[in-house]
Amino acid sequence: MLVSDLTLDDVETIAALHLAAFPHSALSTLGEEAVRRHYRWQFEGPHDLTALGAFSDDVLVGFLLGGVFRGSTSGFVKRERWFLVGQVLRHPHVLAQTSGRRVAPVATRLLLRRSSTAPEQPSRVPAGSLGVLVVAVDPDVHRLGVGTSLLRAAEASARRDGFERMHLTLHPGNVPALSFYTDQGWRRLGLPGDDEHQWLLGKELGAAIDPGAPGSAR
Repeated sequence: MLVSDLTLDDVETIAALHLAAFPHSALSTLGEEAVRRHYRWQFEGPHDLTALGAFSDDVLVGFLLGGVFRGSTSGFVKRERWFLVGQVLRHPHVLAQTSGRRVAPVATRLLLRRSSTAPEQPSRVPAGSLGVLVVAVDPDVHRLGVGTSLLRAAEASARRDGFERMHLTLHPGNVPALSFYTDQGWRRLGLPGDDEHQWLLGKELGAAIDPGAPGSAR
C-alpha cells in the first residue's frame, strides 16, 4: 500500500469512496454531485490543505483530509447555497435524518440564512494544531491498517510543517471510531463546547523518532 498526496484531479474518486464509506451521512443523502462539490471546495477554498490517499494496486482505498480550514462547511454552504437548497427539496428526508446529531438543524439554518452564515469555531482549535476533517476507508479493506497508515502519514506531514499537535471532532456514540483514535494515542481534550453530539479529540505529536539514532530500536 502506498500513501501519497491527492489533488483536485482526484475529486471524482474521493467522492465515490466517500459514498461507499459513509452511505448514510447527511452529505451522501444529498447525492453524488453534492459530495463532489463539497470536496472540490476543500481543494479550492482558502484552506491550507493536507490531502492524502492510500492506494492498493493504483486503486484509492482510503483518504484523509486535514489542515487549517477557513470555512470548510460554512464556506461550502455559501458557495453552493442554491444548489444545496435544490438538493434538500429533492431529498427532504435529510432534514429528519438527525440520528441523534444536530446535522440537520445546523444545515437548515445555514441554508436558509443569507450571507452571514455561522463560521467554524476557531476558539476551539488548539494553538499549533492541524485539524483532521475526514478519514475514509473503503469498507472492503477495513481493519487492514489503511486508516492507521493515513494517520501516521498525516502526523509526519504535520511535524514537517511545524505543527505540534492534531485535532478532530467525533460523535462520542461512534464507539469503533473512538476506540480507533484512542488506540492511536488520541485523547479527549475536554474543552468548552463538547456535548453529547461531539467531542474534540487531540494528539500531541512530539518529536519524530529517528530509527537510526543511538539508543533507538532497530
